Amino acid sequence: MKQTKKNIVWVVAFLGIGSIQVFGKPFAEGPYLGQTPPGATAQVFAPGLISRTGHTWESNGTFSIDGKVFLYLSDTSHYLTENTDQGWSMPTRVTGMTGSVVWSPTISPDGNSIYYSNRNLMRMDRTPQGWTVPQNLGSPLSSSANEWGFSVAADNSFYFCSHRSGGRGGCDVWYAPFIDNTWPQAYNITALNTSSNECDPEIAPDESFMVFHSQRPGGLGRTDLYLSLRLPDDTWTSPRNLGPRVNSTQLEFASCISPDKKYLFFTRSSGWNPYTDTADIYWVELKDYLPDPNGPMKNYGRKTRDIGAVEKVPR
Repeated sequence: MKQTKKNIVWVVAFLGIGSIQVFGKPFAEGPYLGQTPPGATAQVFAPGLISRTGHTWESNGTFSIDGKVFLYLSDTSHYLTENTDQGWSMPTRVTGMTGSVVWSPTISPDGNSIYYSNRNLMRMDRTPQGWTVPQNLGSPLSSSANEWGFSVAADNSFYFCSHRSGGRGGCDVWYAPFIDNTWPQAYNITALNTSSNECDPEIAPDESFMVFHSQRPGGLGRTDLYLSLRLPDDTWTSPRNLGPRVNSTQLEFASCISPDKKYLFFTRSSGWNPYTDTADIYWVELKDYLPDPNGPMKNYGRKTRDIGAVEKVPR
């Protein structure tokens, strides 16, 4: 038995997952892996547990809509942990994602599928035997151009970024509503896009607001996170930079909005290369960046000074 315990500890160390792991105990316990919630200034998520010290790359952290599944990238492999009656399970490596580039894996609203990009948008489903072979989601979600970061709303509508024609330049944010069990058409959300790159759109589960990263002029770093609100008439407010408590001189990207809309998770990195650069997953409380849910919304309407152009997008 002692030798077995030693072997288990060795396997944990080999995976490189710093944890509070004790033989017979869960990987973590409590909401959001038992972490103390942050304030309005971003802080590293689960230091030593998920975000490790030294030359490591942890990014693209995403929760399922029920908050019970967490998927993230560690160096060049993807890991999944689930919150069970016994606590959060030891992260297991997700295999089978094909493609020369695997980007922005996310959990479906029901927790039974993984979507990801390998330049097109892909899906793999969970079965008792494991994950199925990835399937290209096809048009209009995939095209002959590159599709990268994306998110899925509670009703399975897709928000994604693409280099396809018909945009404003560079990589643009697009929207594909889920109607009659399919995605019949994709729309460019021109109010959010510029001639620069707008990528990794992360939609709130109820589609009330979106966070994405952009290289547009006026930011604090190489890529910054911006937030836009969906108004009652289905238009979008002009994106607002989330400011220095979230953004830095480095790269901020790959955001995820928590199921309760209280927190934003995102990646901060020194560069784009997981072999030579470092990255950590951060989180921040969203309360200071959103309108008071109990107050008037008029300060976020189209007549305010910082709103600018908006465009109605079909629902």
